[in-house]
Amino acid sequence: MAQFLAVILPILTIGLFVWFFWRMRRPRKPKTAKDDYRTRQERAVWAWANILSSSQGPVSSFGVARVEMQLEVHLPGSPVYPAKVAWLVDRESLAFVEVGKELALKVDPLAPQYVYPNGSWAKFVE
Repeated sequence: MAQFLAVILPILTIGLFVWFFWRMRRPRKPKTAKDDYRTRQERAVWAWANILSSSQGPVSSFGVARVEMQLEVHLPGSPVYPAKVAWLVDRESLAFVEVGKELALKVDPLAPQYVYPNGSWAKFVE
């Protein structure tokens, strides 16, 4: 038994060292970039849109209303496309989001479904 352990323990030790150093030398997988709200908003570029339809909920005690809109988005360098968005709009700015009006906004070019309002009068609802 002692001779068996005297042979096996060094072989296992050497094997573990080889496995450990081989594993450490392998290249690691690259980390995937986070694609969160802040990253998408920083990446967004200027665009404009026509409001095709608009429906708003009641004005809350905070002075904002949830407005859901169907937009026709015009992003420079790409064809016009439809987008459905939901924003929290200030009570005083509800006239900006009526059907037929044009809006200046920002769009994430890598994920064009994310359409952000231009200005502090509205907030994007995810």
